[in-house]
Amino acid sequence: MTGSKGKGTVTRHIAWNLQALGSVGLVLSPEELTHRDRLRIDNQPIDAATFERLWRDIARHQPRMNEAMDDTATGGRYLSPTGWFLSVGLAWFHERGVRWVVVEGGRGVRHDEIGQLDATLAVVTSVHGEHLKAIGPGLADVWDDKLSIARRARRLVLGQQVSAQAKALGRSLPRHAQVSRMPSTLGDGCVPAWLALDRQIAADAFATLAPGRPFHWFGSPSFTESRLGVRPAWIEPVVHADSLDEAFLRRLAREGISVVLGLPSDKDVARILARLRDAGLRDLAAFSLTSPVGHVESGWLAGHPDVVSLGPLDVVFPDVASARERLQAHAASRRGLYIIGVQVFTRTMRAVFGIHLGGPAPCPPNN
Repeated sequence: MTGSKGKGTVTRHIAWNLQALGSVGLVLSPEELTHRDRLRIDNQPIDAATFERLWRDIARHQPRMNEAMDDTATGGRYLSPTGWFLSVGLAWFHERGVRWVVVEGGRGVRHDEIGQLDATLAVVTSVHGEHLKAIGPGLADVWDDKLSIARRARRLVLGQQVSAQAKALGRSLPRHAQVSRMPSTLGDGCVPAWLALDRQIAADAFATLAPGRPFHWFGSPSFTESRLGVRPAWIEPVVHADSLDEAFLRRLAREGISVVLGLPSDKDVARILARLRDAGLRDLAAFSLTSPVGHVESGWLAGHPDVVSLGPLDVVFPDVASARERLQAHAASRRGLYIIGVQVFTRTMRAVFGIHLGGPAPCPPNN
C-alpha cells in the first residue's frame, strides 16, 4: 500500500477483513502509539522479547542503522530504519506461518525497501504534493515514484484521483490497473468524501483477493471521531492543503467548530490556513511543536496573531496530562474541536483522548 493520504486506512481495512480467511501479518508505517504496534499478527502487536530477539539476529547480518548511506561503504547492504522494522516483521511472520502479509509503505516507493517486495496486489490511494521535498521536485515525480509499486505486483488498484492525474500528467496507467470510483452516495455522512473513497478502494482491493466475500468497514486512524467531555472532536492527520475535504470543512464551520493545529513550519501551513478560512473556519488555535533535538518547530505561529497559541508540545516526549488540560480549557467555551496536524501530533492527541486504534471500531453517529 502506498499513497499520500489514506494508505493506513486501506491497509488496516484489508488486513482486518482478511483475518476471516486466515492469519494476517501486518506492517504499519508509522506506529500508532508505540514502535512495536507497527508489527502485528491478527492485529496483536509483536511482544518485546520476540522483537528484541529478531532485531539482534538481523543486526548480526546487516550494518548498523547509523552507518553512512553509501553502498560502497556498506557493500550494498544498507537497511533504513523502515527496512529494519520490515525485516523483523517478515522474519516473525515466517516463524508464525501467516497466510497473508499486508504492508503499508512510507512516503516513497522507488527507493523504499517496502517498494521492492513482490506482491499479489498493490494499492495506490492518492497522490498529493506533500512529499515534493523528499521525492519531487514536481508532482509528476511523486506520481511516478508511487506508481512504481505496480512493477512488482500482479494486480493494481488505485483511486479515481490518481487515474485523473495520469491524464493531466501525460502518463499511462499500467495495464493491470483497476480504478476505484467515488461512491455515488457518501453513506451516513460521518466521514469526509476522501475517506469514503478510501473505503471504496479498500473494498475493491479486498474483492480482488477474496471474490464474493463480505467486506466490513469501520473507524479509521486517518479520521477519528471522539469526544472531549460532552463536546465532539475529530482528529485527522493533515500536512497538505489538498488532502482537506472542503464539504466536510464547511459542515464543521456551520456547526461552529474550533480548529486545533499541530504543524511544523516545513509543512503546507499557509495553504492549510487559507483553506480553513475560506471554508468559514476562523476560530483557530495551535500547539507549538518542539523536540529535544530541534528537528520540529512551529515558528510560523509568530506570524499569525489570530491563531490562539496553546503552548509548546514536545512531540518526542509529550506531556500528555498537560496537553489534555490545555485542550480541555480551550474546548470549554467551544462547541467542538477539529484537530489536525502531522502524524506525531495526532498520535499524541489520540493518547490525550485515550483512543487506541488497535482494531475495528464502529463509526459513531453524527453529533
